[in-house]
Amino acid sequence: MSLQASASKGSEVVELESNSSESLEGYHRNSKGEAFVKSGLKAGIRNRQINLIALCGIIGPGCLIGMGGSLAQSGPVALVVGFTIIGVLVLSMMASVGEMNAVLDANFGVLGSRFISKGFGATLSLFYVIVWVTVLIAEYTNLTGSMQAYTDKVPQYGWVLIFWAFFSILSSLSVNWYGELEYVLGIIKLAFLTGYYIFAIVYAAGGIKGHKPDNPFGNYPLKDGFKGIANSFVYAATFYSGVESISIIAAEARNPRKAIPTAVKNTVIRIFFVYYGLAIAYGITVPYNDPLLTSNSKVLKSPMSIALIQAGWSNAPYFIASMILMTCLSSINSAIYISSRALFTWSQQGYGPKIFAKVNKKGVPYVAVHVVHLFCFLSIMSWKAGSAVAYSYIVNVSGVAAFIVWTAIVIIHVRFRNGWLKQGYKLDDLPFKSPLFPWSNIVSITIGVVLILVQGWTVFKPFEVGPFIDAYILLPLFFVFWAGYDYFFKGHILKYEEMDFETGRRPDLDDDVNVGSRDINVQVDDEEGIAKKTE
Repeated sequence: MSLQASASKGSEVVELESNSSESLEGYHRNSKGEAFVKSGLKAGIRNRQINLIALCGIIGPGCLIGMGGSLAQSGPVALVVGFTIIGVLVLSMMASVGEMNAVLDANFGVLGSRFISKGFGATLSLFYVIVWVTVLIAEYTNLTGSMQAYTDKVPQYGWVLIFWAFFSILSSLSVNWYGELEYVLGIIKLAFLTGYYIFAIVYAAGGIKGHKPDNPFGNYPLKDGFKGIANSFVYAATFYSGVESISIIAAEARNPRKAIPTAVKNTVIRIFFVYYGLAIAYGITVPYNDPLLTSNSKVLKSPMSIALIQAGWSNAPYFIASMILMTCLSSINSAIYISSRALFTWSQQGYGPKIFAKVNKKGVPYVAVHVVHLFCFLSIMSWKAGSAVAYSYIVNVSGVAAFIVWTAIVIIHVRFRNGWLKQGYKLDDLPFKSPLFPWSNIVSITIGVVLILVQGWTVFKPFEVGPFIDAYILLPLFFVFWAGYDYFFKGHILKYEEMDFETGRRPDLDDDVNVGSRDINVQVDDEEGIAKKTE
């Protein structure tokens, strides 16, 4: 089959064959006509998959288990306040991601190198790997702990080995499998949350026989004052982690120009439906001082289990254990995907060993995938220290790293927008524009800096050395790595005229698009991305 692509840059018109080594700008095709981006990754994630991943792809066991710990430590009001404040930062950050990735399909590590300095982008990519490796460890800890609800005859390290083998095979498949699995699991998670919200309203209103309605937001307004709110920040950051992964997914999206802005808009729905919804639902159904919230059983400490048991369903823990298992499968699948792509980009940009940039014929960075997946075995160490303590340390590391990454993305966007205008581009050339710029960025940067500084508030009264290091070590390390990378690569803060807004643009495979000075028309007629001749 033939592919006709016209790029209106001057009067040049290029005719390409789908099975040729040449390519439509930004792509090359194999003998089957499948589209791969220049980096070697496969452009296989579809719009519907991206939209659902943006909405509920990273709804993990933390939402079912970890939020109970935050409720117990902070109270219902602090839980809602924490998610609200973090939500402001996340919304602005996602608007920044949407504006930049609608033009360039590079992730924010690459964008940091392009719009601030090489060292900044390299450090940001490395920190993002840290975020998702810690999430991977935490999710394996949750997964193996929840499996004990089914049987205690299999040791926890046995479950790690079983799921390590399963995910090693799954992660080696084409990115289409990742997108489709997340799509199916996303639908299940949405249906489950909707059902729980209906139950929570009926339960809190006294619609369950034998249950007396309570007013937890009035009776237990705020535990430990500002300390309780500060404690909720890190938990909220960990649960929000993943919304920015759309920037990573953009590199393997079939239609980044159309899908990314739509996914960014869906983030608003995700924040209100998922995070606010759960914070309020837990607050109205479970008192913060319920002893089960501090249970050693991961299933029993889930606020959902507690509410359902109190409503009279004695077998609720088995149902919740099944949902925890399902969310763990989704979260681990996503953590491996995101961390491996972040490591791949870090390597491909020349900031680390080139071996991590190797891809197979399916477009999978297999070395990066298997290397990051090996970190799952660190979850074994949590059983000696106690899974609750280990989970708390892991949450702190991933939460602080998330604050740093989000704030950095908003700063990159400020530089992107200023450079875009300085080089003579027009705002109308942007497929998606961040609303309320620059005020939203200023507010978000302020919130981000404050959160980075106060998230460790709880370690000062009384002062504890271990938790203090856990809470603050990443902040100075970011600047140390940034300076070190810039020194090694002879980097510097880029001037606006040095910024590159052209490299990395590619057309959508299934749609007509107009980005800046380029007009491209491409049509693809099937799931495999085989091109069809246009009239």
